[in-house]
Amino acid sequence: MKTVVVMTLFVPFLASFLLMFMVLRRLTSAAATLPSSVLLALGSIAAFGLLQLCIWVSPTPAVLLVVLAGMALATQGMQGEGLAPMTAALGSSRFALYLLAVITLASLIYLFVPITTFLTSPGELSIHLDFLLTRNARDAMVLVYLALAVYALAFSPRLRTALTLIAVAAATVALLYSYALPFGYPMMTGLTFELMPVSPLTQGLRLLADLAVVVLVACGLRYLLQRFGARPLIASALVVNVSLAAAAAVGILRDRVGEAGGPHSAAQLPAQPLRFSRSQPNVLILFLDRFMGSYVEGILATDPALKDRLSGFTWYPRSVSAGENSIAGLHPMLGGYDYLPDVMNRRDRPLVDLSVEAYSILPRNFAAKGYQVNVVNPKGLGFTMAGDCRFLVIDGVHCAHIPQSVSKHLAQEMGVPLNDLATANYADLLVLLGAMRSVPYATKGVILRRGPWRPFLDHSAGTTFREWAELRSLPLLTNTDATEPNLNFVSNILAHEPYYMGEDCQPKRQRLVVSEEEVQRRGHRSLFSLQHAVTARCVLLSVADYMDYLKTQGVYDNTRIVIVSDHGIVGPVDDLSSRALAGGTQSPGYVRTRSVLLVKPRGASGALQVSETFMPNAETPRIVCEEIGGCVNPYLANRPITAQGRDDPFLVSIVPWQFSRQDPRAFVILEQFALEGRDPYDAHAWKVLKARSYE
Repeated sequence: MKTVVVMTLFVPFLASFLLMFMVLRRLTSAAATLPSSVLLALGSIAAFGLLQLCIWVSPTPAVLLVVLAGMALATQGMQGEGLAPMTAALGSSRFALYLLAVITLASLIYLFVPITTFLTSPGELSIHLDFLLTRNARDAMVLVYLALAVYALAFSPRLRTALTLIAVAAATVALLYSYALPFGYPMMTGLTFELMPVSPLTQGLRLLADLAVVVLVACGLRYLLQRFGARPLIASALVVNVSLAAAAAVGILRDRVGEAGGPHSAAQLPAQPLRFSRSQPNVLILFLDRFMGSYVEGILATDPALKDRLSGFTWYPRSVSAGENSIAGLHPMLGGYDYLPDVMNRRDRPLVDLSVEAYSILPRNFAAKGYQVNVVNPKGLGFTMAGDCRFLVIDGVHCAHIPQSVSKHLAQEMGVPLNDLATANYADLLVLLGAMRSVPYATKGVILRRGPWRPFLDHSAGTTFREWAELRSLPLLTNTDATEPNLNFVSNILAHEPYYMGEDCQPKRQRLVVSEEEVQRRGHRSLFSLQHAVTARCVLLSVADYMDYLKTQGVYDNTRIVIVSDHGIVGPVDDLSSRALAGGTQSPGYVRTRSVLLVKPRGASGALQVSETFMPNAETPRIVCEEIGGCVNPYLANRPITAQGRDDPFLVSIVPWQFSRQDPRAFVILEQFALEGRDPYDAHAWKVLKARSYE
């Protein structure tokens, strides 16, 4: 084993040394015929290309270190004056600059970027910040010590100068890609990237940008060193490190919204948390995250029996959400028009408080009418990804999360292994994401394809299984012998996690993959689109199974049921439904807010009906509250939960999906649209109120 590890490091070191030695030898021999700036540019490009090759062969931090060391050693092959001018420019400050550059690079990869990532997208990260800081600070210091050892072993001034220049250039490039340039890697779902196709043109432009950045950094550093020496760079490095440390500290000390939630934030569920009475009225809200409403048309065409299985339901295809993600679309779905993003902004109150208000509207109103309220998996509660039940302490309201034992029990029955990630794995993921953010675009692509993602892929396959298992296990979680009226709310994100769902509606260990030709033959723009369509069908079939169970238990007829989503799909998905084609709204810009809404009043029967009435998902509270004669907003002087004209125009606000990227008292609205005339399928009905700025 040790021999394999040594060879894994020695071969890249030797290859980088020999290849770079020959390149530098050849370039410096041509110094008399080519300008020095051209030679520097060619050498930088060669080093960049060689680095990509070695990382592709073995994408590990150790390989990166030995490759850079090999390149530094290769400078011994330079002819002529070599690095003598740079050695003179660095002077006695060479070691100090080298140390600061290494500290900056290590802090970026192990501390600053991972902390930022943790604080802005922690929904799936079961790790405490203290552990992250302690473990990653240790690893950062190990990297610094190794770099110091390499410097101490450098046997010539030229080699030490080369190490310093490489360290400073690497730190500069990492800073630029971390904070100045666009991220350039896909959005994450769970712990994996959404692998949307990237056009050859985009890839080519990113490569050109990489080469330009590398060359400009190399030439810029040479100019600054020769003109001003090393001391200004040392001062700049100190300022950068202090600034980044202060920014990280502020982020940590702020309210850690989005950090908590999930099963660890409240008591686990009783054996059967969903309660229905055969003699008293019941209400069920089934929240399906990211279920795109227009899929229902195709699903009903493929599975016409669903029209009878979903008896009494009315589907409202002309539904729309207030945003493209949960943070914008969930609050109006729960609290009505008072919690549209722009309306919440006008109240100038902490968003955390307003978020809790939205979640509390229905529980408070129904509890006041003598209903027991059962909230299961309260996604988004308390401005947290998974939902924190500690924010919903109301008499008559029970709130908790489905325990992992539900999915583990089903996994054991099916013989499916579920790989739980260790705490250290989450820290490793954050470092990997830190590297993805800090490296050039070409290197991002190499890491994305060759990086050590397997533990996280296994975990994401487990997430798909968990959500599928929870949906399939709803009958086991249901008590139909209650004597009191009940309001039940349960959420599920299987439609949000489609990548490991098979076309037989069984979760798989491998992603669903079909050929590009087959994707196009089925009428989809991308595999991403096909995966979502397949899973949406499976979700609706599972919902129908649960409806069948409620029928057999004698509680279906006396239960008002609302099936709703908080938004549509962001990504390369076209809506080819008849309404979208007729109105010219097939493109992804419309699909992202196309929520689903199906409603079954108590006592309704007959095959599923379709209503063309405009029905935003912000109507959900009003529809639910019809069961108790209407609801009021106790936080706004008992204002009735009605549209009050806010459905025309209906405002759609595009905001960042992360909680911590909002202002404490307002959403950061990147784009805003007004839907006029109550028809989201009519392209002419959409007006731009605010266009996205890319400055």
